[in-house]
Amino acid sequence: MSIAWKQVSPTRWQRPLTGIEDFLLATGNAPVELYNGRQQYNIFSKLKVEINVPDVESALRHAWKQLRYEQPAIAATVDGERKVYETPDEAGLQQWLSSTFIVSDVSDADSLLSTPIRQATLYYLPKISELILRAHHYVIDGMGTVMFWHCLMEALVSPNKDLTFGNEYVRLSAPLDEALGYTGPPTAKQTQDASAMLTTYAQSLPSIGLVSAIGKAPATDCHNTEHTFSRETTGSIIAACKEKQISVTSAIQAAWVLMLVKHADPSSNRSRYTTANEYNLRPYLPSPHNAPTSAVGVYYAPIPFTIELPAPYMEIAQALNSNYQSTLKDNPETVNLTGHYCHLVAAMAKSPEFKAAPVSTDGLVSSLGVIEKYLRREYGGDAVKVKDFMLGLDVVLGMSAFFMYTFYDQLRLVYSFNDGYESPEKVRHYLEDVERILCEELLGLRSS
Repeated sequence: MSIAWKQVSPTRWQRPLTGIEDFLLATGNAPVELYNGRQQYNIFSKLKVEINVPDVESALRHAWKQLRYEQPAIAATVDGERKVYETPDEAGLQQWLSSTFIVSDVSDADSLLSTPIRQATLYYLPKISELILRAHHYVIDGMGTVMFWHCLMEALVSPNKDLTFGNEYVRLSAPLDEALGYTGPPTAKQTQDASAMLTTYAQSLPSIGLVSAIGKAPATDCHNTEHTFSRETTGSIIAACKEKQISVTSAIQAAWVLMLVKHADPSSNRSRYTTANEYNLRPYLPSPHNAPTSAVGVYYAPIPFTIELPAPYMEIAQALNSNYQSTLKDNPETVNLTGHYCHLVAAMAKSPEFKAAPVSTDGLVSSLGVIEKYLRREYGGDAVKVKDFMLGLDVVLGMSAFFMYTFYDQLRLVYSFNDGYESPEKVRHYLEDVERILCEELLGLRSS
């Protein structure tokens, strides 16, 4: 079966879902019937911006249109087990613009979370000068979202007035399998190795988890709680990580694990921390799949990690660091395995056994690194200033999420959760504890 985009009518292009897209679709659709169309793990990202261009609303609408022209996958939808793109005529293009570019007078971006979306949607909130992207996770991933904002800001300050739709399909981002260079079905060894990786993960569950009402109460409101470190603390933590030869990601996740130990649900398995670490695959893909021009795609893999508990902080940090450093780097065999592995993950997520199993309550961990690596603070001189960035997920039914990244020289932590399962007060305390543990373990600063 062909994995590439294929033309099936004069205006329609389609291809099979990749394994990671299939997994995200199955996960996302799980709560739809229960919660009025709301989906698990939709991307929710916002920029605080200062825009100094004539007619800001019209300029943003054109930039959104231009981004679709340059990266048409932003308008892709799903039909069954296929991803679909329709080349629009003028009427179709205007209908898409009117339904996916929304100017709202709300003063709180979180108020948008309760409304289901049909396609990736861009909101402009002029009262608070924020831009919001809401998109299905099977359309775009976390690093892709950072790149998306860069591409949108570029389009805003460098508008292309000659957008003639009809041939934009040539710029549809390639599916992960194609980007990895797959030309046929997996070999017997690849199937065996991918199955062994998934089996190891499944046999290590359940993991230590937080107190949660998942399975005991209905979902209510989604939240993305942010915790920002001072520049001084951020600089000290980064310096300490360099001295101890561990990545900042490993250091923060190790603090996360100790926070889990402190606040663990007594009924959870407190003897083990097992998770699926999120690996951005873009650095391992050839051009153009590794570039911002392919921002609108899903190029990551959740690869298992486990460690027995209790364990001291540095042991956990060093184990995580070793895992992050060795799993894919200089390891092309595992990189090439990720696409096949993700197909098995999708099959597991759709199995009756998985659906019946208790939901993990430890939070899915994801690092975006230094945001300025892809998203600048200014565009077009003084035309656009990016004042702040946030990325989170809609959590409706299932595991919460924990993001970490640095922007404006400050570490940012974001915990995405649902207040039907966890209380906002406790979540704020969790994030404060992560910073406290980092300061104690890396800087020797003991709180009174």
